[in-house]
Amino acid sequence: MSDHDDEDFESLYQRGLRFRQFGETAAAIDAFRSALQINPDHVESLVALGNLLEEDWKLDEARSQYSRAVEVDPEALLPRQYLGRLESSTGHFEEAVKALKTYQELGGEDVETLLTLAEAASKVNDCKTVLKATKAVLDLDDSAYKAWELRGICYAHTEKYNEACICLNMAIDLHPSSIEALNAVGDVCYQNENYHCSSEFFESSLKVRSEQPDIMFKYATSLWFLDRWSEAVPLFEKYTSLRPEDARGWNNLGVVLREKGDVKRSVECYRKALELNPNMEVVKSNMETAMNMQVLT
Repeated sequence: MSDHDDEDFESLYQRGLRFRQFGETAAAIDAFRSALQINPDHVESLVALGNLLEEDWKLDEARSQYSRAVEVDPEALLPRQYLGRLESSTGHFEEAVKALKTYQELGGEDVETLLTLAEAASKVNDCKTVLKATKAVLDLDDSAYKAWELRGICYAHTEKYNEACICLNMAIDLHPSSIEALNAVGDVCYQNENYHCSSEFFESSLKVRSEQPDIMFKYATSLWFLDRWSEAVPLFEKYTSLRPEDARGWNNLGVVLREKGDVKRSVECYRKALELNPNMEVVKSNMETAMNMQVLT
């Protein structure tokens, strides 16, 4: 650039910063665009323009500015940070992981950004990246419950249940209403047939958020295995109202009603289950048992 161009660029860049400071988004965007016409490789202007476009919900344009900044300076942290967080917020998790892994490798240490990396990596089942990112977070702040939660879920997915429980219980200690952590511990217990444990964690989760059909089903089934029929009945009734197309719910409701002594209603539930899934052998067997009980009574 000539000295004159350099002066014009600096004037436009500073104008953009001032407009942005005072909330004049449109004017700031115009100023940064004009500055970039003079110096298209100015990383700070590219990032600032990307920020403004993102705030203005012009996400494709924002992505373009961040990507250009990464091309201009591959070792700059801010462009990768903003690009990765934008990709994650728009559901492009693989692209987010790609951008933010490099951010971390370059020495980036922003806790929220590293958590975004871990969450995006979790979405694409990249446990190695989850563990690396969350370790970095916990080295910076060991009270970050989300990092413990994501580590625990990752360990659970790889069947490292002891490590999973340690991490998830840490998350719950730090944030008792963490539904993801409560459900993940409940799932570990459920898969290992520890139904007393699973019932406790699923119950706690449903107290935080009642409308969770999948958790409701597992909680009710846990109670069923514990012979707590009366407590399981209203849960299966609620589940079948939320998921009337699921034959499993009608079958399980039939079982707990039968064990509670309401054989007539249990037969009705089995019939409903067979309407939905005529080939479900366990329902046929349960129906036969209930019909025999009716004959005996």
